[in-house]
Amino acid sequence: MNVFVRAAGRVSAAAVRSGLLINASRAWSTSLDFQPIPDPPLNPLFETAQSALEKSCYLNINWKISEDATVSEAVKRMAAHDIGALAVTEAGSDVVSGIISERDYLNKVAFLKRDPKTTKVSEACTSGRANLVTVTKGNPIDRCMEKMLARDIRHLFVRRKEDDEIVGLLSIKDIVKCVHMKDLASEAKLESIFTTQQIANNPY
Repeated sequence: MNVFVRAAGRVSAAAVRSGLLINASRAWSTSLDFQPIPDPPLNPLFETAQSALEKSCYLNINWKISEDATVSEAVKRMAAHDIGALAVTEAGSDVVSGIISERDYLNKVAFLKRDPKTTKVSEACTSGRANLVTVTKGNPIDRCMEKMLARDIRHLFVRRKEDDEIVGLLSIKDIVKCVHMKDLASEAKLESIFTTQQIANNPY
């Protein structure tokens, strides 16, 4: 009788331990199911085309328009989103082949008294990949500014280095904001270094 009781006790204890192990395993598995820690904010001293793109006024809107659309449609889109240009895509494709801006509308449509409702985007835009000014995502923000100033433009395409695909559009406002943030960060860094040196030289 005692043998059976002891055996039953051992089985019961083993079952309890097994259950605890299973529950612990489940708890451990659940504890591993966490949300990844977000990356820390980028140091403004290291602003790039990619970081500017992440804060761009074009980030959360459809910044492309087909070359088959009318200039009137393009102008309405620009006015609705308070932007100055749209990327132009080939008909029936998502491939960027040009850009249409406020300047294009004024110089090639309004000035010539053409009807924007019947004039196609392809007739007014700056087209051809060779005519598009681009930077790669990793380009420093200062380099982006240099390119815009050198070409006297207000919009800059961002491309992926691996396949040369255009993945975004930046405005001069986006660039200026990032350059300003970088300048402020540089000033703060210099002040911090100066203060640290003063404390080291005059500990009392």
